Amino acid sequence: MKLVPYNPKLESNVEHIEVKAEDRKFTRTPLHNIELAQQDEERHSIVVFDDEERCVGFFVLHEGEGVAPYSSNPKALFFRSFSIDARYRGRGYGTATMRELPQFVKNHYPEVNEICLTVNTDNDIAQKLYRRLNYTTQGETTLEGRPVLIMSVRI
Repeated sequence: MKLVPYNPKLESNVEHIEVKAEDRKFTRTPLHNIELAQQDEERHSIVVFDDEERCVGFFVLHEGEGVAPYSSNPKALFFRSFSIDARYRGRGYGTATMRELPQFVKNHYPEVNEICLTVNTDNDIAQKLYRRLNYTTQGETTLEGRPVLIMSVRI
């Protein structure tokens, strides 16, 4: 697995990521997230490649004001808009990405000591993944009108 900060040279990779219609209730498309990041310097788009250099996923790391609603820790980072290409689901890429994430964050954001995320209360698959990787529930809130759990892990 390789996590790579987005740059315009990766656009063609990202635009081919398939997000199923039913998954769009949980996350926005990668291209939409890139547009948001271009307007907000605290959002950082990250592209996920497998060992064969195929683009298999995408997520955003949000610092500053983006993490504030979910953690009072000024050294926290908010992980959001995670999606694995529908064609590559069920192959362990989600788990592998989450296992790589703490080291990636340490390398690119050395001041960060906590990763926060939200997960929809009806997204049992994602909740199970995050708990397996030692994320703990910190509370509940709503995000874009939907009930979500706030989860975090110290790194």
